[in-house]
Amino acid sequence: CGTSHRRWEETLSRALLLMVVLSLSAPCVLAHSPVAPGPCAASETVYFACMTARGKWVGLCGNAPRSLQYRFGKVGEPEFRYPEDPAEGVGGFSFAHYWRYQTDRLEIGFRNQGADYSIFDYTEERRRQAGVRVTTADGKERTFSCKGKIVSRLAELKGFLRCDPDNALNGGQCP
Repeated sequence: CGTSHRRWEETLSRALLLMVVLSLSAPCVLAHSPVAPGPCAASETVYFACMTARGKWVGLCGNAPRSLQYRFGKVGEPEFRYPEDPAEGVGGFSFAHYWRYQTDRLEIGFRNQGADYSIFDYTEERRRQAGVRVTTADGKERTFSCKGKIVSRLAELKGFLRCDPDNALNGGQCP
């Protein structure tokens, strides 16, 4: 009985040691892993990226203030891009932000062919919602919600995009 108990302890010790080594090395492995598939190129900053329930990517990619582009669709096959040339910069985009205790709401907006687009990232009482909302000229609204992992660095665009005085999140407070 003593021999089998000792083998069991040795096996358990090795398993625990392996788990500790793997958990300590995981951040290094992940940091050097290839970039996960998504709407942005490796040379671009991912300001926003997520996959929708229908398997389409929503992305805001670029290197503000020189370039910024919204993308929607499959990787390598975007169905829609705005602006067509990301080098047009950030001029067509606007920024809105509202914050209070346990609430943080960010929106990046733009208008294209009579439709208003709003890339949003909302957190309220630890519940997060993100995606893109499209409102057509006739008032029809459609929301494409993120499912799964969300990458959001929208707050970093604050200094580069114009404040939207018409967005309720800004409360009419644009400098």
